[in-house]
Amino acid sequence: MDKRRAARIDQVLNAAADCFVEFGFHGAGMAKIAKRASMSVGHIYHYFENKEAIIAAIVDRESELAAERFAEFEEVPRDELVHVMTERVDEMVDSKADAFQSVLNLEILAESQRNPQIACIMRQHDEEVRELFRSMLKDKLNLPDAEARTELLLSLFGGLASRIIRHPELDRHTLIPLIKQVMHLALEPCDKDDKRKSE
Repeated sequence: MDKRRAARIDQVLNAAADCFVEFGFHGAGMAKIAKRASMSVGHIYHYFENKEAIIAAIVDRESELAAERFAEFEEVPRDELVHVMTERVDEMVDSKADAFQSVLNLEILAESQRNPQIACIMRQHDEEVRELFRSMLKDKLNLPDAEARTELLLSLFGGLASRIIRHPELDRHTLIPLIKQVMHLALEPCDKDDKRKSE
């Protein structure tokens, strides 16, 4: 994809995200998205056939970012990975506690309960992220119960995204030391698991 086309697509996706957060999925018609993107409606249809396609592209963009983060972890030596992941908690908390992104994700999630096409997109995205996480825990860290550990950590950070909407004054930084403790527990290597079982 050439840079100009990619920039125009990002322009549409950012405008659509703004409109979904401000007006909701059904209140954000193509005319509003076009106005926010400073484009004609016809120009947007040149890139996306409908709003479902726009949501799919927004979710795909998030999936690509997640894949890039996991690719970075793949470059980290096995004996340093838990430390590196734990040190990234500050960054992950700031990302998951971003109110705009949280509202956008919940708006798309709510629409997925009414729209089977969006539900399919969301499930595929979730499956891709879970598999990346599960594979890293199982194959690189050799952890048992990798699926359960993955769900625990995804629930932890996904829950934070929801909490920031219910409690906007939440002091997220006071949670960071506790979240690091939970991550260390969830990422303990196999020899510690075996030692506990033998005691």
